[in-house]
Amino acid sequence: MIRRALARALASALALSLLSPIAGCQRGPQDPVRVAEEFNAAVQRRDARALLPMLESSAVERLRVAASQASDQVGGRRSIEPWEMLQLVEVDRLRQIASAELVKPLEPTDTIAQVTLTDSRHNSYTVTLVFERDSWHVRIPLP
Repeated sequence: MIRRALARALASALALSLLSPIAGCQRGPQDPVRVAEEFNAAVQRRDARALLPMLESSAVERLRVAASQASDQVGGRRSIEPWEMLQLVEVDRLRQIASAELVKPLEPTDTIAQVTLTDSRHNSYTVTLVFERDSWHVRIPLP
């Protein structure tokens, strides 16, 4: 009986030690590079639903207003969701990101970060992120 309890305790400890690196990979306040990579992956998949929570609050609010107006324009026959307002066009699904680098020095008090994503063809893309609601969010150009 003691062996079983000891075996269970060791198994639990082993499981926790294996899971701890996974927990460390979660999007956190000090990881704008990870957020930029996740954003790029969602764009590659053309997954507008996944993009919405990654965007800064002002962009999400403008998308909500636009979705409400679009719903009104169809006479309320259908409720258009904010993510449906995102247009993901001219996305090369085969483009692979080779590297991601934080280019704006990140101090603990910074609320803006910039990450450069470089693809396998050596094309670079800069993603600007803002720190709000306790995590990093992508800033997109708004009309």
